Amino acid sequence: MHFKPFAYPIDSKAKKTQFMHTQFTNIDELRIRFARHKGNHSETLLLVNPLPESIFCFSPMWDTLAAQVDLLAIDMPGFGGSEARDDLYSVDAMSEFMFKVTDHFEINTAHILGPDIGSPIALFMAARRPTKIKSIIISGGASTYPLKVDNTLRDIIYAPDLEGFKQIPVKDIIDNSLSELKNYVLPEEIRADYISSYQDGRLFKGMEILRAYVNDIPVLDKLIDGIKTPVQIIWGEKDPIVPVENAQILHKRLPKNKLHILADAGHYTWEEHSKEFASIIKDWLGGGYLLN
Repeated sequence: MHFKPFAYPIDSKAKKTQFMHTQFTNIDELRIRFARHKGNHSETLLLVNPLPESIFCFSPMWDTLAAQVDLLAIDMPGFGGSEARDDLYSVDAMSEFMFKVTDHFEINTAHILGPDIGSPIALFMAARRPTKIKSIIISGGASTYPLKVDNTLRDIIYAPDLEGFKQIPVKDIIDNSLSELKNYVLPEEIRADYISSYQDGRLFKGMEILRAYVNDIPVLDKLIDGIKTPVQIIWGEKDPIVPVENAQILHKRLPKNKLHILADAGHYTWEEHSKEFASIIKDWLGGGYLLN
């Protein structure tokens, strides 16, 4: 598969994003990387990493959201800095693992922020155990069937195998994907974390969760109309990977939801438009999710 050449702009005036403080814990016999802010808030927001990024993608919003709610960001098994296990490369299976996360941290109920692959995971969680989930926030993740995906994502899902991708350096694949970030200068230390997270075959193992969409998403699609959990949908108007049509379908089908389409935004809205994204989340968690 052909990837276009990539040149990342260097902006000497760009403010360096502060890293969240990460730690490790053992969950279900796996070493899991996480970041946590625990204040005196009544609400907890569980943040699930996208692919091919890590929990550091939430850095631009971290301080803003921490002022309002307790935060727990998780690198899911096999992604970011967390250990892998073959049986978890499925959004359905990963949703069950995330309940092990909430049990581990003794979180009775939580709001879920799931961009990208986190969107179908969060929807599965709401469908499977609605009493554990107060609300979910999704963005840029294919979650209905037939799948409406494009570009590299479509190629990954429907390719007979991943051999063509394995001929391309991991750095080039990730840089190509992150070239969609048009209005945000990604700090180099965060870019380095993304790239190092998926070396030694981890990126191609991670892609298996996307290839499992052909089995998982038809199952989820049958559950969508019955999900009573409030859902905040945030989507980039010009998402070239998971087109905005996905958001419009979810808006029509989910019983309780609110839709925000960000004008001129692409796929990585949570980073590229982090201020607006965080503002929408703050309004949602401040009571918007009650959908009065």
